[in-house]
Amino acid sequence: MRYRPFGSAGVAVSAITLRLEDQPRLRGSDWRKLIFAALESGINSFEIDGVSPALIEGAAEAFSTVERRLLFIGWRLRGSLDRALKAQAVHDMIDQALDRTGLGHLDLAVLDDPDANAFPAETLEQLKALRGARLIRLLGVAGAGDKFDAYVASGQFEAMATPFNLASGWVERNRVRAAMGREMAVIGQDYWPDALREEHKISFLPKPSLWRRRTDPLADVGGYDFLRNTPGWTTQQICLAYALTEPSLATVQVTAGSPAEIEALAAIVERDLPTGCAAQIEMARFSAQEAAKAKRRA
Repeated sequence: MRYRPFGSAGVAVSAITLRLEDQPRLRGSDWRKLIFAALESGINSFEIDGVSPALIEGAAEAFSTVERRLLFIGWRLRGSLDRALKAQAVHDMIDQALDRTGLGHLDLAVLDDPDANAFPAETLEQLKALRGARLIRLLGVAGAGDKFDAYVASGQFEAMATPFNLASGWVERNRVRAAMGREMAVIGQDYWPDALREEHKISFLPKPSLWRRRTDPLADVGGYDFLRNTPGWTTQQICLAYALTEPSLATVQVTAGSPAEIEALAAIVERDLPTGCAAQIEMARFSAQEAAKAKRRA
């Protein structure tokens, strides 16, 4: 496992972060085994994004076996469109989280998607108070919309979580670089986007044909077919390996449902992208962007 500085916080986190989200089929013992597998693979960064008793039970048992100072634990705070996440609710959530897990403090609390959820001003003030009391060390915000960008630019957060993958355009890339300029830690999300998970979606452009070469300057530029045709690599592995090449990311979030899956993902950290793969990714991304522009002009 490799480790990177988490912004200007003075701590190092593993290159991948295991996001622990509710999975009904997993029992407390399953969660414990999953976290143990992550720890044994060198992962020290986790985000709890669920409330199921099994998840909390398994996490509490697994984390109790490791010195607290060696762990970096985040907690995702979610609101909803029809009900704002109020200050008292945030206080209660953090209080219960610390009580049920026995962690003592959270390294990071992340407000989820302000473009889709309502967060009153007093909610942020409550989080700042909890940070002042050292129950929370750092504050973060997750998302990709206009309100999210405003939150990031406000200077009130030390970290942000946002999508970044091999199909990310200039908007996403500039967002990440701007955050680096503010000395914020950037957590990469959605490294394996839905658009690349289904084989019929991988080819963003029609394959080159003889008649297209006469009029289309992009006719010889390929799509994302290489993702499923690279020997020794799966689409998921290439997507993760690519995200890990971005130096602006402090860590890349992954999810897993079994110890074997998290061990396989952790192993990608030590692998380099196949020769020529980076160039293929850039050509495919450029082709997709140009195709989108042409479609808008049509």
